[in-house]
Amino acid sequence: MAFAELMGTVRPGAGKGVAKRLRRAQQVPGIVYGGGGGPVRVTVKEKDLAILMAAQGRGNLIIRLALDGGDGAAQRTVLLKDVQMDPVRGCPLHVDFLEIAMDRRIRVEVPVTLEGQALGKTKGGLVEWHLRRVTVDCLPSAIPETLRVNISSLDVGDALHVRDLPVPEGARVLGDGGRAVVSVTVPAAEEEAAPAAAAEAAPAEPEVLTKREGKEEAPPATEEKAKKEPEKKGREKEPEKAKA
Repeated sequence: MAFAELMGTVRPGAGKGVAKRLRRAQQVPGIVYGGGGGPVRVTVKEKDLAILMAAQGRGNLIIRLALDGGDGAAQRTVLLKDVQMDPVRGCPLHVDFLEIAMDRRIRVEVPVTLEGQALGKTKGGLVEWHLRRVTVDCLPSAIPETLRVNISSLDVGDALHVRDLPVPEGARVLGDGGRAVVSVTVPAAEEEAAPAAAAEAAPAEPEVLTKREGKEEAPPATEEKAKKEPEKKGREKEPEKAKA
């Protein structure tokens, strides 16, 4: 495994005032964690750190950090863990390193790279990339730059899981082995269209007729009774008029 080289200086001071003076001098304040003697405050050149950050984009990078000055002066083997960036200028404001031992296992995040074109995509399927980074437990010398996965054989409905990821000998991927890393699914529009098509294809239910055409319904019995009562009263009054 290749190592990157970086020069730095142990800084005795701390605080915002010290950090501002260092940044004006194109220096970046930082801290080395993980050592037996506790955290060590350091300073590195901004341009040297920028080179390392570009290389870090290709994966975890092991760095030999040579420090001058102070009680922490020594060469330390470290990983670049975190860089705080200026949101306006885009330059580094602070850097954190993690000291490691080459004979001790560590846990690092490793990117996942997909290769090839899924078979299901040629059939109209949708490739969904669920996990782009995973945590790997291994020795520093076995840290993979990336985990490359060939998805050419994935058909619609297929998925590749964490347990299927290829890792170097002696390394293992942490987390749920059944979690999907990438899958090929049917587009949502097609899934919604399928039930609708089934509903259209279903036979229509026969119409239930509530009355026969050409015949009117008989008027309610109450209406017939109401019409007959006045006629009956009229017939009862006619004899009285005759007597008069």
